Amino acid sequence: MPSHFALYVIAILVSLPSTLAAAFWTLLGSGFTSDALRRHDHAPAAFALLAAMLAGWFGLVTLWRLHYLLLQGRTDFNRHTAWAGLACGCLVSLALIAVTGGTLVFRITFFGWPLLGAGYFMFALWRLPGPPGHVPPVPR
Repeated sequence: MPSHFALYVIAILVSLPSTLAAAFWTLLGSGFTSDALRRHDHAPAAFALLAAMLAGWFGLVTLWRLHYLLLQGRTDFNRHTAWAGLACGCLVSLALIAVTGGTLVFRITFFGWPLLGAGYFMFALWRLPGPPGHVPPVPR
């Protein structure tokens, strides 16, 4: 089980800034997506951006859910969904590093930051007791 200190450090230094940046850029991306789809202009880019925003938010919400569940000491969550959410977040971060402009160092620093949190929680999930897909029954 991860320590509470490590969970708080990851939440404050990785998850919170990533969530705030995603919230800001989602507002701008939503405006572009709705305008592009309404005007029938750049529709493939709009759909790709919409898919990236949904997958990125799935990853961020998974980070926060895992943070709170592990902070409470609970391991009765669906690990398949947790792995899928972390994988979506990683794929979106890697795609942003690959397709955006700017220097490689800036892109890795700015868009690769959520990869630290995803990597930490992937390691924590891997170390939890029980098989990877096992969901223990909830006591009644």
